[in-house]
Amino acid sequence: MSNRSLGGTDLNQYTFGVVGGTGPNNIGLLIKTWGIVTYVNTTERFFYINDGSNLYDGSTSRPAPDNSPVLGVRVSYADMVAGAIPVDVPEEGEFAVVTGISSTLMVGDDIRPLVRVSSGRNVVTF
Repeated sequence: MSNRSLGGTDLNQYTFGVVGGTGPNNIGLLIKTWGIVTYVNTTERFFYINDGSNLYDGSTSRPAPDNSPVLGVRVSYADMVAGAIPVDVPEEGEFAVVTGISSTLMVGDDIRPLVRVSSGRNVVTF
């Protein structure tokens, strides 16, 4: 699935999709996506991948003084269950294929796409 399709549109008047979402709502579903790693934050346990969709979730993930925007979709490996195979954290510039749950991230009042992985087996780098 392309990064642009993650989250999708509103499912109904009570279940929202993501800002700028396209295609069917897929929040809560197991998905596979890919892209070049554009940013890594090992402290908060997430990284971004960009497949060329150049998504921008509105957060400035890079620390000061840079504070430049990071393009791509956020992949979180925080909150994995105890005993899960740890994620071999990719480096910026590597190509990654990620299998996880299509989820959301609140940035201000906006619902943005997020992928949650449950095991190191769900992140493959090349």
